[in-house]
Amino acid sequence: MGAKILKHTQREKIHKAAELLFKSKSAVVLTGAGISTESGIPDFRGDHGIWEKYKPEIYGNIKSFIRDPQKFWQMAEKVAPKLFTANPNPGHIALAELEDMDLLKAVITQNIDELHQKAGSVLVYEVHGNINRFNCFGCRASYTKKQVLQKLKKEKSYPPTCDICTAPLKPSVVLFGEGLPTFEIYQSQALAQKADVMLIAGSSLSVAPVCDLPAYTLSEGGKLIIVNDRPTHLDNKAEIVIHHKTGTILPLIVEEIKKLKAEKDSNV
Repeated sequence: MGAKILKHTQREKIHKAAELLFKSKSAVVLTGAGISTESGIPDFRGDHGIWEKYKPEIYGNIKSFIRDPQKFWQMAEKVAPKLFTANPNPGHIALAELEDMDLLKAVITQNIDELHQKAGSVLVYEVHGNINRFNCFGCRASYTKKQVLQKLKKEKSYPPTCDICTAPLKPSVVLFGEGLPTFEIYQSQALAQKADVMLIAGSSLSVAPVCDLPAYTLSEGGKLIIVNDRPTHLDNKAEIVIHHKTGTILPLIVEEIKKLKAEKDSNV
């Protein structure tokens, strides 16, 4: 869907969002599942999401993993292929462009798919972990995705186990009941507090404590831009709200910023 069939009010909001980001000094972006569903990755928490089919208390909880890691790996067998084969979409690429233009200081993401890095983003804080790295649940030895896939092919059983201590392997994603990675969440809070603009892309802002990050920005006088296909509880506190697909809106914001930059450069 292109700019021609967007509503006039949406085009105005896109231009206003571009102006805010172009004039910002310390903007950050917070992304959620909505930016990755456009790459074919299923949502975990939405309607018909993964947690409707695989109950998190059975398949996605750290206590259940300790009791029976095989359950988690049975789910992973069904879910992981789409995560592994997905490619960045125009929304991811637009954010990488903004970082390259030095208009985004960092990407804070709830997603575990590494699509921001594939698109070219450099400063990415993964507050819910990453599906492409694995650790031994016992001795904490680390394994690559390639190593784990080779182990699964060779051993033909779940869960894959550590070569050193035989404890089960677990992807470095945050399961229910686990704390968030300390460094990533600390950095995210610091960035949010310093941000004069926070762009929220594809997040319903319903999962704590990440949903609290915009409050850090607002408390210091920063402004929110929300691009999400559904309403959020912070829409009434945001400077700009666009209910639309991130893969459509974010590239259009980048286009507007490029026009603003060209206009500024021509006046120099």
